[in-house]
Amino acid sequence: MADREANLPSTTSSDRNHTGLLAPSGNHSLEQSQRRGDAAEPAPRSHIRWWLAVVGAMVASLPLTWLLSFAALLPFQIGLFFFVLFGLLIGAMTHRIASPGRPYRRWALVAGTTVLVAVVWTGALLIEIHDFPGEMAGRALQLRRPIGDRTSTEYRAAVADQVRMFLTKRYSPGGAVGYVRWMLLSGRIKKGELADVDRTLSRDRSQVRFWYVVRLVLSVGLLSFGIGSQTFSLKLATEPVVRAIDEVPRAGPGEDAA
Repeated sequence: MADREANLPSTTSSDRNHTGLLAPSGNHSLEQSQRRGDAAEPAPRSHIRWWLAVVGAMVASLPLTWLLSFAALLPFQIGLFFFVLFGLLIGAMTHRIASPGRPYRRWALVAGTTVLVAVVWTGALLIEIHDFPGEMAGRALQLRRPIGDRTSTEYRAAVADQVRMFLTKRYSPGGAVGYVRWMLLSGRIKKGELADVDRTLSRDRSQVRFWYVVRLVLSVGLLSFGIGSQTFSLKLATEPVVRAIDEVPRAGPGEDAA
């Protein structure tokens, strides 16, 4: 036993020193990498610029909101495509304005994006509801000839008032709620229900009842996707891409690159 222990290789002080030097070197490299990672992901800054971007996007999106109110009524739900397209445009505007102040906290991005979606979507729906009596009056004018001794403007104004009264009486309380109830339950104004209209007025079948619910749900989802796909990336700083490139191992002199 003693002979065997004597034959074992002894650890010299130089070996211990050499081993001791190697371990800190690896730890030092790891610490440097962690420090680079921390530097590449700075703490979120003030959210003032983000909220200014949200307000600016709301103002800039007013023309798109108006266009969405018409696109939503296209037959066969074709208008849903524009909720994605305009959502991407609104999100890109917001991203462009807010990008210099990135990164932002997730809660701020979720809140701001939700506000944008709610304002644009609700605005498009309210415009659609507001224009509904005039739209029905325009259809009635095209279907009825002659219109008596009234001008076209007077006839349209009279029919528009009758449409509002129809919603109030048949789909109480009228207004926006009455319009939504009418779309969900009927989507038609039958002949004789308006004093000055002798034809049935209606929405396209692909827009009423069950399909109206589908349109409302999908339009919210697609608009949220379009805006959120552009804004949620603001939770990250721009440096991680550069860091990934810097950390690629480089071949030393006389070594082949992997």
